[in-house]
Amino acid sequence: PLRSLNPRDIDAWEKRAPMGIGSGAIGLYTSPDSPMGALERALLSFGGMRQVATVIRTASGSDLPIPTSDDTSNKGALLAENTQVSEVDVTFGQLVLNAFKYSSKLVLVARELLQDSAVNVPEMLGKALGERLGRIQNDHFTTGDASSKPNGIVTASTAGVTATGLTATVTYDLIMDLIHSVDPAYRDNGKFMFHDGGLKMLKKVKVLQYSGDTVGVPLWQPSLVAGQADRIHGYEYVVNQSMTTPATTVKSILFGDFSKYIIRDAGEIRLVRMDERYADYDQVGFTAFM
Repeated sequence: PLRSLNPRDIDAWEKRAPMGIGSGAIGLYTSPDSPMGALERALLSFGGMRQVATVIRTASGSDLPIPTSDDTSNKGALLAENTQVSEVDVTFGQLVLNAFKYSSKLVLVARELLQDSAVNVPEMLGKALGERLGRIQNDHFTTGDASSKPNGIVTASTAGVTATGLTATVTYDLIMDLIHSVDPAYRDNGKFMFHDGGLKMLKKVKVLQYSGDTVGVPLWQPSLVAGQADRIHGYEYVVNQSMTTPATTVKSILFGDFSKYIIRDAGEIRLVRMDERYADYDQVGFTAFM
């Protein structure tokens, strides 16, 4: 039978012990000597933010200033004949996007494994290291404190509704209050974001249709068309495992236009292969930087 590499074993590669042809789950199973010709890899769900945010790429990592302006409080005026117009200037602010360096950590591979494996080990490692970077970045894009790391969307969000006294449940009225706490200009592209525990909680919310109704209609609406997303009260949602499960003292459900959150990628991901550094062990090192 085919054997698969448990994704948890990928984390084991972070340890100093190198992968080798005789090292069981972190090497042996990719060798032709084991009964497999292909490697099945289970991908961990590490994202959410890159699915909905605006991603821009710059060639360098120098500070990137972005001008901002909020003119929503100003309106035009009705003007009488031969009357001078009044002056209201547009004010500008500035958002500065910094750059932060990430590492996937090092993986050591025995040359025997590289020579004898039936799969493309460097390609497989590249994917694994990319997922490592994706996981840590999604954590920071979600809950980063803007101190030597990105400003997470949960950290930067404004509290719209406080569910007083509720822990593992939420009401229909509170969801409506949250939706309408966002300006209508941003609701057309509005989405929900929550942990999978939040999705489970929202799937249990029922709306009673008439007096005496004891069943109700779910707030969660499954898609009846292939390729279209499920919805919460007509709005799409994103499951983000970097958010916390619903609790009384945390921001557990977000709603808004997530395209307003900007992710800046400075340069490309660099996959580094170190052939000489660990030559005395006859090993090759792999690491990724971003």
